Amino acid sequence: MKNLELRKPYQLQEIIDSISKDILDNGFTDANYCLYSNEDIAKLELLCYLELYPIVTDEDEELYPDFVKEKSLKLFYYGQQFEDVLINVSNQKGSASINDYIEGLNYYMKHDTFMDFE
Repeated sequence: MKNLELRKPYQLQEIIDSISKDILDNGFTDANYCLYSNEDIAKLELLCYLELYPIVTDEDEELYPDFVKEKSLKLFYYGQQFEDVLINVSNQKGSASINDYIEGLNYYMKHDTFMDFE
């Protein structure tokens, strides 16, 4: 995540490219970020923002960062889940394409489990 900044717009493809390369070079990033967007289907040109995780109150209510509220964004992916999907796709496919990652992300959102590419 070294080339990506919080609160800056990126196409999903850029985020996947950067984070998947970072994971290949250094393993799981364990960075404190989530992906936020106005849409809920992964596609190459989807505009996303990286921002911190929401704060969870004692009543289990998620309080989103001010930036997310100001831009009327919604949570697209928790950072850890996002990286888990990228790692899973990469492990299954070896040299995964950007479309493999998109397919894996959409599958996970719909089924709450990893896609089997075999």
